[in-house]
Amino acid sequence: MKLFRRISKEIPNKSGAILFDMDGTLIDSEPLWLKSEIEIMAEVGCHWDEQDQINCLGGPAERTELYMQERSKNVKPYGYFIDRLHEVMKTKIANELELIPNALELLKECKDLGIKTALVTASSRDLMMIVLKRFPLGTFDVVVSRDDVKKSKPNPEPYLLAAKQLSVEISKCLVLEDSLTGVESGLRSGAKVIGIPHLVQMPENPNLRIISSLGDIRLNDILTWYPFLISKIESNDRS
Repeated sequence: MKLFRRISKEIPNKSGAILFDMDGTLIDSEPLWLKSEIEIMAEVGCHWDEQDQINCLGGPAERTELYMQERSKNVKPYGYFIDRLHEVMKTKIANELELIPNALELLKECKDLGIKTALVTASSRDLMMIVLKRFPLGTFDVVVSRDDVKKSKPNPEPYLLAAKQLSVEISKCLVLEDSLTGVESGLRSGAKVIGIPHLVQMPENPNLRIISSLGDIRLNDILTWYPFLISKIESNDRS
């Protein structure tokens, strides 16, 4: 006689996803941005330091351009600084970039469990493509750069686009971010957000959890905090 046994299986929730910021969250690029900014501003005879970087942290590019124009007293035509910064950063990212500790491990855990992931950055697509060479092929299900949206962070459009491309409700998404600009983008989109402060203090928000570094957490921690990323289903197992 065959018996039917009901077994509870925990599987990835098809409606859940984790959306990762790039600069400062998965890659240790902020020191490279600072070095590049210092070099470029020195070329026009201007001082630049960490406080200037903080004022521009997280983008968008237009804000950085305007800030550099103001600091340099408009010695160059509009667009010069972003174009120059872009060229310098392409070289530095290709040759000097380091990943944030635990980035690869966390992404692999997501892949092994079948949780959808997206890379969502305010950087240009060509910079993003250079960075992607540092990750195994197929690490991310979706990638979104500033060139893919009309309005970049802090506008919610980048995260909303990633969720749409993943066919996931934004309320079932978790965002990981390191900047105030990125956190604002994630919160405004309707996602839950984990903030990893870099050079800044993040405000309290019921949908924002703050951690000190990516190395402090594993996927099990994330799933404990955000159980909507996975679900339990009942299935019949014949024996």
